[in-house]
Amino acid sequence: MGGMNTGEAGSTLGEAEARELASRAGAVFQPRAPIITAESFAGRWEQLATVSDSVAQRGLHVVVFGERGVGKTSLANVIGQLLRAMEEGVVGNNGGPHLFVKVHTHIGDSFANIWRRAFDEVYWHRDKPTTRFSYEIVRELMTMREALNISETPSIDEVRRTLAILKRSVFVFDEFDRGSLAVKKAFTDLIKALSDYAVDATVVLVGVSHSIDDLVRDHTLIARSIVQVHLPRMAECELRNILDKSSATLDVEFSAEAASLIVNLSQGLPHYTHLMGLHATREAAKRRSRRIEPCDVHASFCGVVKHTIQNLQEKYSWSVRSARRDALYRHIILACASAASTAEHTVGYFHPTEVLRPIQMMLKRPNVGTATFQRHLNEFCEEARGSVLERSGSPRAYRYRFRDALLVPLVFIQAVSEGLIDASELAALTARQWRPLLPSRETEMRSSELVDEDAAP
Repeated sequence: MGGMNTGEAGSTLGEAEARELASRAGAVFQPRAPIITAESFAGRWEQLATVSDSVAQRGLHVVVFGERGVGKTSLANVIGQLLRAMEEGVVGNNGGPHLFVKVHTHIGDSFANIWRRAFDEVYWHRDKPTTRFSYEIVRELMTMREALNISETPSIDEVRRTLAILKRSVFVFDEFDRGSLAVKKAFTDLIKALSDYAVDATVVLVGVSHSIDDLVRDHTLIARSIVQVHLPRMAECELRNILDKSSATLDVEFSAEAASLIVNLSQGLPHYTHLMGLHATREAAKRRSRRIEPCDVHASFCGVVKHTIQNLQEKYSWSVRSARRDALYRHIILACASAASTAEHTVGYFHPTEVLRPIQMMLKRPNVGTATFQRHLNEFCEEARGSVLERSGSPRAYRYRFRDALLVPLVFIQAVSEGLIDASELAALTARQWRPLLPSRETEMRSSELVDEDAAP
């Protein structure tokens, strides 16, 4: 895969070329920054099409939701570019261009604060609204709030009347999950009012959530007025598309094995595809090669751990800390990551019995039972260990999942970096169908013998 020129896959880089490749990789792979251009955006065309179709219909509004790290902000960033591209491709488009405004929701924001910030993003220039700052005659520029004399604390009705003036406008509110219950209730009332008055404007709410219930209060009141766009984790082909686009730009090649390793470990989260792609490319550059191999991906893990999101590192460290060297917390959270990554449930729910096989493999003890780690699962749900897991269901039928999906790949990468498992065991733990790698001659051990071996001193 990749965009290599013929015959260059195995070419040796000079020292200057290697340094240049390592530098350019940082501009192409951007694990921290959301995608801001349609050219760099991989996949998600079905969701983008749904959003554009909704914008085209008066009275419809959009709620985009999904797990953290699946690319919601990147999708929100390219909506405006998509709309412009569609407008340019429509013959006889008499509706004029869309006005696209995107703002973030902050903790502690009120409904009025959010809309005041949104209206301040729009500049009025010669009686025409635009979001592009112009350096022409500055005295002719003013914010829309100033031009329309909008109050400091706009109410629902004032926002509705303003949006009625701004025909074909699209207002995107990212990180909407940070809003309070009062804010969510006010936006529900606003969407209902916009729909009732058939205002030609679209509100797009984007936030971390497993369902629309967490983002919109009383959404049944506006069920006919909103389109729900669930952004799942990326499919393997979409993650490979990220590597394809990046390798074509950098003129490098990911071997099939290296690409598969990155895609598998990314767990559908583009952040890790970018992060591993970046550091693996730099490891290949150290070898003076344009071809990225599995050895480069494994060598990249130290850099990946070092440059991953700081609060994720803290969560992992907090969850596995112990005064005992023989503690099982690292093994058990790794087994949980394996169970979550191979789970059939779309949001990574797993049952304790699904933790059995990976923990048996790592401990090389085929008769280990759930009693060995049930206490650990409960502790992982508690604040004392960072609440890295959440539990649902009833006693004897509990199921668990990671609160932050971004933690799962980090657990795998940490395990390899710390020497807890090797490359072959990593492949087994992340495979959909796998068998425990047990030695042929293994002394049986009753699970009860392990139950308290890592109890706090």
